[in-house]
Amino acid sequence: MDPRLRKLVDTAPGWLQPGGPCSDVVVASRVRLARNVAGLAFPQRLDHQRADDLTAAAADCLRRSKLEGEVLEPRSLSRADADFIVERSLATRDLMMAKRPTQVFFCSLGLHGVMVNEEDHFRIQGLAPGLDLNLAFERAQRLERRLRESFEFAVSERFGFLTSCPTNTGSGMRASLMLHLPALARGKAPMQRALQAARVASLAVRGVHGEGSFALGHYYQFSNQRTMGVSAQQQLKTVTEFGMEVTGYERETRKQFCDDPHAKQILCEDLQKAIDLVSTAESLTTAQALDALSTLRLGALLELTGELGFACAADHLLRLSFQLQPGHLQARTGTEMTPEQRDVARAALLKVELGFAT
Repeated sequence: MDPRLRKLVDTAPGWLQPGGPCSDVVVASRVRLARNVAGLAFPQRLDHQRADDLTAAAADCLRRSKLEGEVLEPRSLSRADADFIVERSLATRDLMMAKRPTQVFFCSLGLHGVMVNEEDHFRIQGLAPGLDLNLAFERAQRLERRLRESFEFAVSERFGFLTSCPTNTGSGMRASLMLHLPALARGKAPMQRALQAARVASLAVRGVHGEGSFALGHYYQFSNQRTMGVSAQQQLKTVTEFGMEVTGYERETRKQFCDDPHAKQILCEDLQKAIDLVSTAESLTTAQALDALSTLRLGALLELTGELGFACAADHLLRLSFQLQPGHLQARTGTEMTPEQRDVARAALLKVELGFAT
């Protein structure tokens, strides 16, 4: 493993730290700013030499910024390291697989970073635990100011920031929330209610790793789609209000499991199945493990797992949901593994972390 990534393996990212606003439902907030250099072709049309020059200039700017962080070139990383970077929300799969010169800048806690030559010249991001888009925005803006010292951004008086994809033109901002919705996901109607609220608010719904990913473990990512004609602050307000609304739906649905004896009995039966699975399985796929941990986290938040003789904090179950993903598993061992080997390692990890190892 690249030594610059090694120190991240045994440290939970800053956006997974407990105590953020509404953290029982909202895992993390993220703001991404798409920015391009004036007079320079977008990355997809940029020749290799100019793309290489841009990454070098960006690295020099970021190193001089005195912001804590590391600079990595994805083309120098192994596939396992690339998986780890994506799972850590430091970069996208598209950046890691691009043939043109690209770059990632990230801090050790993962609370700010920059992708160079992804879809745009710069994808600047800030993150925060829980429902706190304003803090995430401040972190992204701080990095943007550093880049402005060395680069002139492409801006139109009429359209705003110019971006490779027209849907980002305007503010160039994507504000997103990662939510854990295990209670809503147990019922078709409540989940449809949340998705309808997202549509009304003009929000996109994706899996935990963004576009093209699936909502494994009942984790969903909601982000704004409208970027033109609306101020960044208004966009942040819209997504925040949606987060508060869905948090209310999820909490209300969770309470019903405690108030309704029949619903509580069914949930306790599912909790016991999850406990039996993680305590005995010799092999677990990512989907199986995430579904089990999602159910257990719901039970822990409702203080039901203690009745079944299982004691584990909800925050720990949340961190495990990320540590058991393929890139993290390989990072822990320092070797690339086949899917079958990862499934065995995943099951063993859960037994140890949840106190079932003999």
